[in-house]
Amino acid sequence: MVDDVMLALARDMLGYNEEQWNTWKSNPTNLEILEHFEELQKYKIVAEVKSAYGCAAGHKVGDRIVFGGDGALLCKENPEKVCFGMLSSINPLVGAIMDNIYGAVLAGSEPTQVAMNKVHCVDVGVDHGGWGEVVAEVKVEKI
Repeated sequence: MVDDVMLALARDMLGYNEEQWNTWKSNPTNLEILEHFEELQKYKIVAEVKSAYGCAAGHKVGDRIVFGGDGALLCKENPEKVCFGMLSSINPLVGAIMDNIYGAVLAGSEPTQVAMNKVHCVDVGVDHGGWGEVVAEVKVEKI
């Protein structure tokens, strides 16, 4: 059950006006996610570079692009530069994995399995008129 303190913290964080807040609160899924928010923070979504060449942002094998279990990019845990092409490719998978984490938390299981977990940057590579390419494997890590 979500208590008043947690609701107040959520409202402050989201910055909603009264109408927006009432709309947000009327969605039972929002309250359910908020109830389990602390548990969701125990996970990270990590895209680890497995191959790379010609990347203008300088990605190399072993680089990690890290998101919190809530989908927020954890800037301090990422390379100084992160390619928008990689973020574009990772974005849909992060949303799906967040949903998987949420479902697993509700079911009391561990959301560490990710099927079809490879992504490719949007650059087509030098052979096709691009600059390079980066491939990453996306996984869930428990903190």
